[in-house]
Amino acid sequence: MCLKGTMAKKDPPDYPGDEAILKAFGEAIRDIRLEKGLSLEEADALFQEAQQQNLYPRLYRALGIVVRQLREKQNMSRAQLSSASGLRVRFISQLERGSVTSATITQIVRLAMGLNYPIDVLVEEVVKKEKELTAE
Repeated sequence: MCLKGTMAKKDPPDYPGDEAILKAFGEAIRDIRLEKGLSLEEADALFQEAQQQNLYPRLYRALGIVVRQLREKQNMSRAQLSSASGLRVRFISQLERGSVTSATITQIVRLAMGLNYPIDVLVEEVVKKEKELTAE
């Protein structure tokens, strides 16, 4: 499946596929909703409210900075990350330059896997960097 030219031909090694990632994400959200005792309507209302609040205004800029730092730390070129992640070089370049305004959960997972970096640690570092950027 190719989404608006953001994905190259090859998946990262051991990548379970976009559908499996989206299914796992949906199941995690469902589990959180059930744990909190929320109906679908309540969860949807909270989601809509969170989107309107824009709690992380510099999130994608922070993602780009963290990805670039991790890539450079590994002496990896954008082309190498593209090959390892299955994402196009153009997307990676735009992300790192701060011109990307959205990224899908599958793109973020692909970046983490392409960098051979734990997704949870990547997310933590991005949130930390976003807070630093917002505080400036």
